[in-house]
Amino acid sequence: MVNENLYEIVKDKICDEIFEGHFEDGDRIPPERELEEMLHVSRVTVRRSLEVLEEDGLVVREVGRGTRVTLRNVGNKGELDMVVLIAPARNPFFSEFIARFQNYAQEKGALLLYVEKPRKEELERCLYRLYKRGLRNVVVWLEDMTVDSDKLKRLRALGMNLVFFDSDKGLPYADCVALDNSLAVQALYEELERRGYKNVVYIGWNLQDAYSIRMREQTYRKKAGPAARLLTLPWKDAETGAAMLNELYGPGHEGMVDAVICSDRESGELTVETFKRLGPPVKIAAVDELSKNDSAGIIMYKQNLNAAVEQIFTSLQNQCGMAGRWKAELYLLEGTLEEGRMASDENGSVG
Repeated sequence: MVNENLYEIVKDKICDEIFEGHFEDGDRIPPERELEEMLHVSRVTVRRSLEVLEEDGLVVREVGRGTRVTLRNVGNKGELDMVVLIAPARNPFFSEFIARFQNYAQEKGALLLYVEKPRKEELERCLYRLYKRGLRNVVVWLEDMTVDSDKLKRLRALGMNLVFFDSDKGLPYADCVALDNSLAVQALYEELERRGYKNVVYIGWNLQDAYSIRMREQTYRKKAGPAARLLTLPWKDAETGAAMLNELYGPGHEGMVDAVICSDRESGELTVETFKRLGPPVKIAAVDELSKNDSAGIIMYKQNLNAAVEQIFTSLQNQCGMAGRWKAELYLLEGTLEEGRMASDENGSVG
C-alpha cells in the first residue's frame, strides 16, 4: 500500500529539481530503481509519484525508455476559486486597484489574497512558494521587479496560471494586461497640439526596463520627432527630481516650454507641486489620474481599471478552462481623455 504522504514528498522533490533548472524539456529523469535508492522510498511510492506527475502533464513515461520531462506552455485546468495578487503596496493606484479587484472577485465567487511584492526574494521563488501551498492562479503587478523567463516557463509547466498587469514581460508564459501606452501618449500629445501648444517636453523616469515607461517614452519621441525634449527623473527619488524640475523651469527658462507630458501619476504630481512654487505658465498633461488636489486644469489620460480587472479574470478563466488551446496574449486597453476641474466647477458654481 502506498504511503500517501511519501509519494507527495517524492513528487515535490522532483518538482523542486524541475523548478531549479536541473531538467530541461525532454530530459530523462533517473529510472525508478535509482529514485528508489536516492530517496529511500519503495518502488511502489516512486511509481505512484510518477503517475501523478504524468497525470499533471509534467512527465511522459515511455515503456522501455524511461520518463522524460515535458515543459508544456499550456493552460492549467482548475477552479478559479482563489486568486493571489502580488503588487507594490506603495504604488499610488494600489488601493483603488485592489478595491476593484476584491469587489470583482467577490462577484465571481473567488477569494483574493494579497501578497506584497518581495523585496529581497526573487519573484519566481515567491511564486514557487505559493505553488507549493496549492495556490495556482496568480496576478503579478510587476512595476520595477525583474523577471526570469526560464523560471516562468517552469512555473507554467508545473501547473501555475499567470497574468501580468501593466507589463509585457510575462510573454509567452503568461497573459499580459496593460494600458495602451502608445495610444495614451499619442492622445495627450495631439490634444496639446490641438490647443496650440508647440514646445512640449516629456517628463519620465530612468527605468527603461519597465514596459509602460519604455512604451510611453518611445511614443513621445516618435510624435515629437526632431523637436523631442525629455527630462528623465531618477526613479523614486523625489528630492532629486524636484531639483531637476526647478533647474529646467526656473528663472531664465521662461518661454522655452509651454506644455509638458508627464509619464504617470507620480511624475505628474511632482511636476504640479514644483510648478506651484515656480509659477510658470505651462500646461500639464499626464498619463494616469492625478489626485483631486493636483488635478485641476490638468489634461489626464485615465486608465479603465474596471476593464483591466475584468480582462485579468477573463484571462485566468481561459487558462483554467482552455488548457491546451490557451495561448498567451497581450491585451492593450483604451483609457479616456479628461481634464481635471476646480472644486467650484464640480459643484456647478463655474460654467
